Amino acid sequence: MTRIKGHTLVELMIAMLLVLIASAGSLALVAHGRAAQRTGEAVAKLEETTDAAFSILVEELHMAGYLGLATPGNPVNGSSAIGVVEGPGLVVAGGCGNSLAHDLHRIISAADGTYRVDTAAPLRCGAGPNGRVIAGADTLTVRRASASASTPDAGRLQIESSLRAARLMTDGIASLGTAAHVHDLEVSVFYVSADSSAQRGWPSLRRKRLVGGTRPAFQDEALVTGIEDMQVEFGLDDINDADESIDRWVTPVAIPAQDTPRAIRLWILARSDTPENPAILLPALGYSNRVKSSVSSRYRRKLSSRVIELRNMQGRP
Repeated sequence: MTRIKGHTLVELMIAMLLVLIASAGSLALVAHGRAAQRTGEAVAKLEETTDAAFSILVEELHMAGYLGLATPGNPVNGSSAIGVVEGPGLVVAGGCGNSLAHDLHRIISAADGTYRVDTAAPLRCGAGPNGRVIAGADTLTVRRASASASTPDAGRLQIESSLRAARLMTDGIASLGTAAHVHDLEVSVFYVSADSSAQRGWPSLRRKRLVGGTRPAFQDEALVTGIEDMQVEFGLDDINDADESIDRWVTPVAIPAQDTPRAIRLWILARSDTPENPAILLPALGYSNRVKSSVSSRYRRKLSSRVIELRNMQGRP
């Protein structure tokens, strides 16, 4: 009688165990690959976020103080210091504060760790979209003429300039002659909001921007989501020395009369929108006059810094 050979129960159990081990290993590799992919996506998105913020800020700072045909630093008829009531016909709506757009003697102003124009002047219009800002983030205001000449436009604050003079206008009527050019006045107040337009609690870089319409006004505008801090430092040159190099860096303060700003150093801190699982330990950060402790979080962060030359600094901000 011939016996039929088969697998014993023990052999079947060992085979099943080997299959389970192989499957578990495969699943672990898949999970590890997916985690690595999410990390890579988070890092790439952080790079995109900081690059987007810097591309906006760097362009504005390079153009700060540009006055069209007039030499940067020249007096502009109709300009007035922050806090002073604007001249007749030059009033700007939006409630942000008197002469916020008109203080062309100071092409750049900043506030250290607070939502203000500077240490002396408040920013009276609320932060968007919900009136909340990131505590400790700086505020940066930049004033300049548009890069390209514009047509006269009633209801927009503009600079008319020639090689000899410059003036502010809102009535759309040029008066400096056929050789003069008209440029829109560009004024932006950059700040970090605790919210974005689409999600409460998700930080964003925003600005109050001077726009036109039936009359000039400041309008809140979303720029880049995922930005949770911005810090500003001025690079100062002592005018009593022979060179124009930077002698020291300071946080936003009242600039002494003997110093001229030559550059701005910006720090941007971005937060990833891709959660990690499990949470990761973020390292401590120290930058400008800010310190952030090490913390466990599901969201990565990236700190980037750039130095931007101020190209139109014949005058002082």
